[in-house]
Amino acid sequence: MKISQQGIDINRRFFEALATLAQMKVIRGLQTFTREYGINRWNLITARNKPDISVIKQEWLSYLVLGYGVSADWLLTGRGEMFKQR
Repeated sequence: MKISQQGIDINRRFFEALATLAQMKVIRGLQTFTREYGINRWNLITARNKPDISVIKQEWLSYLVLGYGVSADWLLTGRGEMFKQR
């Protein structure tokens, strides 16, 4: 299955947010995220390494938005700041 450029961009922002959370020491890394939400780590790694053929699941996006304050608008469109204003 060929993924659209929009889908690839969302994927890139998803992993950018995870990397930022790790840099901020909110999470230790991908394994922390996958354990917390019961995600198969290899599925996540495949989505990261092959964004043009592997899709991230919608619920993974919601975990960032609800669990870590990532802006849904930024995650889906790239507009605004990465984190919601508090």
